[in-house]
Amino acid sequence: MLGLYNLSKEEEKIVKKVFKTVCKLHGIRQNAISADISIVDINQIHKLNMETRQVDKPTDVLSYPALENIIFPFDKKNYADILSPEDKTLYIGEIIICHEIMEEQATEYGHSVTRELAFLTTHGLLHLLGYDHIEEDMRKVMRAKEDQVLTTAKFFRE
Repeated sequence: MLGLYNLSKEEEKIVKKVFKTVCKLHGIRQNAISADISIVDINQIHKLNMETRQVDKPTDVLSYPALENIIFPFDKKNYADILSPEDKTLYIGEIIICHEIMEEQATEYGHSVTRELAFLTTHGLLHLLGYDHIEEDMRKVMRAKEDQVLTTAKFFRE
């Protein structure tokens, strides 16, 4: 389940398709987890980046995992004490995407804004699931998973 904020209907479709694909590839039922995804302007993301990471510049995407680590294979029973009482989902965190930087990067990388939004959403969701790219071996795993998600969801580089 997704909380979507400040997205157009088309952007919502893209994000939902990525979410569905990420869940499927990780053996997670879509209604078992929840996350919030927002699109903000460059000033908002700059401020958030400074406040939360002490980095004084804007960025393309910020991810705020709710859990330190998620156990795979995924089973809601492992999280029974922290499931949402309303819908029995596991809240995995929040993703903030910068609209202006998303558009700039699409142009810079020579692909559509649709593909860039799919990539940034994938990247953010993988962070929420515990992937990282700090160390080289972890970066390779995360990049391979990003490629798998984007290929499976048919968000190819144009």
